[in-house]
Amino acid sequence: MGTIIGAVAGLVLFSIFGFLPAFRFGSSLALYMLYKVTGKSVAPTPLARAFIIAGALLSIFCGAAISIFGGALLGSIFLI
Repeated sequence: MGTIIGAVAGLVLFSIFGFLPAFRFGSSLALYMLYKVTGKSVAPTPLARAFIIAGALLSIFCGAAISIFGGALLGSIFLI
């Protein structure tokens, strides 16, 4: 039961404090990777925009997964 409570707490805290930074840093990382691959500024083409959206979504999902796992782990440790 503690793992469920901890996971929900991790998801709520991620929704409050982690969603915007994950979106921003994921978008910035995608732009940086495109710049390093192409070697020049990135034009706002549909392919570049799709890559940026994919990077932002990947960052959001990874941040949420880490928050949920960490919350479940802390919830199970503190309720033992």
